[in-house]
Amino acid sequence: MWQDFKTKKVWENTYSNTTKKITFWSIFKHILVVVCVCIVICLWVYLVKAEKIKFPSIWRATVNIISEKFWEEMQKDEYWNVNVLLIWVWWDGHQWWYLSDTIIVASWNQELWAITMISIPRDLYVKTTWYVWKINWLFARWYGYNKEKSITWWFEALWWKLEEMLWLEIPYYAVVDFQWFKEVVDTIWWVEINVPYTIHDTTYPDEHLWYETFHISAWIQTLDWDTALKYARSRHTTSDFSRSQRQQELIKAIVEKVLQKENLTNIDTLRELYDTYTRMVVTNISSKEMIWAVKYASNPPKIISFGLNTYCTYSSYKLTDAWCFLYNGNRDAFNGLSVMIPNGWTPSNISFYDYIRNFASFVLHDQWYLVENPRIIVRNAIEKSYASKNGKSPTWWAMKVAVKMKKYWFNIVGTENSSDPYEYTTAVVYWDDYSNTVNILQKLIPVTVVKTWQILTPELAWEELVLSEEEIQEEQDLWYDIELFIWNDFIDYIKQTPFSYEK
Repeated sequence: MWQDFKTKKVWENTYSNTTKKITFWSIFKHILVVVCVCIVICLWVYLVKAEKIKFPSIWRATVNIISEKFWEEMQKDEYWNVNVLLIWVWWDGHQWWYLSDTIIVASWNQELWAITMISIPRDLYVKTTWYVWKINWLFARWYGYNKEKSITWWFEALWWKLEEMLWLEIPYYAVVDFQWFKEVVDTIWWVEINVPYTIHDTTYPDEHLWYETFHISAWIQTLDWDTALKYARSRHTTSDFSRSQRQQELIKAIVEKVLQKENLTNIDTLRELYDTYTRMVVTNISSKEMIWAVKYASNPPKIISFGLNTYCTYSSYKLTDAWCFLYNGNRDAFNGLSVMIPNGWTPSNISFYDYIRNFASFVLHDQWYLVENPRIIVRNAIEKSYASKNGKSPTWWAMKVAVKMKKYWFNIVGTENSSDPYEYTTAVVYWDDYSNTVNILQKLIPVTVVKTWQILTPELAWEELVLSEEEIQEEQDLWYDIELFIWNDFIDYIKQTPFSYEK
């Protein structure tokens, strides 16, 4: 947007120093183009509403025709993903103006039509060449040093830090006013959210520098604009982690609602959404790049949410939260400040991000296992005699592996011991093709052998197994899709590479 603004100013200055002959014919051509576009839009809306044509088809056709002339492809990283940094702030006039209350890195995989979002906690302790403090102050402090600079200049300190932390090329950003939540939801009337737990916040900050009570019950709720903003911001009775997840869920709900047919065919709604965007979003994504992205917007993408957190336990995968690669710093060591620091951090190495980078590489670049999401059970079958001979405990390895996989958001549904001795750590795949998930799993766990059971079909069942369709369905409804057996070679592996929950 700021680049467009600069370009516009240069064009205006150049134009003012030249003369341009304006003819009747040139004016007529512009009017004719505008009239034709209006006719096409009206006809498109009429046909879709009358259900004479299918909406997704006409949407793709229309956008493709327009984009053929006007689009510009967005920049992609080495994995062919489009990466964007989203920042929610309060603009001038609010009591906490320019604090980055919400920091989200989003990576868009076109092939999978999936978007992964990682929320960065506002209390994360970071260090730059001139600053050691919480990350949500970076943008505000940088702005305070030089208000005359463009917003891109203010934004760069935070931008650079996140690229260093995630080891990710992030060419795009969007800085959004928190009022956006209110105005967008007001435009589309409401959004539906499955509220996972009751919130009763008696210290929600109101517009008069005081507090009010915000309450919402656990259930599928329909939120208006005011409730949506409070749901996105409340944190005093929950945590920053749960707030980050609520914000991502709200973003998903808004995207799904905006992409519904009745909104994309309503000219007034589109005009209001565009007006809200121009007033409340500052971005370096050009108009041509947005047209290119809209080509893919006929269906809502699969949005997968993450947020780095400190709720970690290694005793049970059921008690361990995913994404726990941080811990709470001792307040005494940070002048009474409540901060979060990365696992592996030392006073001499504040910016230790190896574990976070490894996690980000999985969820941002290997999104196949997040989309496939097979149910996995882990079984321990290490022989006691073999483990003892190698100086290792034979027990708890299934649980340890399950905890590690849970941290990386593999869908673990159980752990058990297995009495059958095998030589190699093996993944047994049932019912469907989960080869992408297994390939990604092998980056985390030393899986030596992969076995696939033939998928049952009615024809195969009748000819070979003589099973009814109901019996086939019962077989396919087993509570796991992949069995991971931990065998003796796992002991050989951890002798060479000590077991780590973080990498």
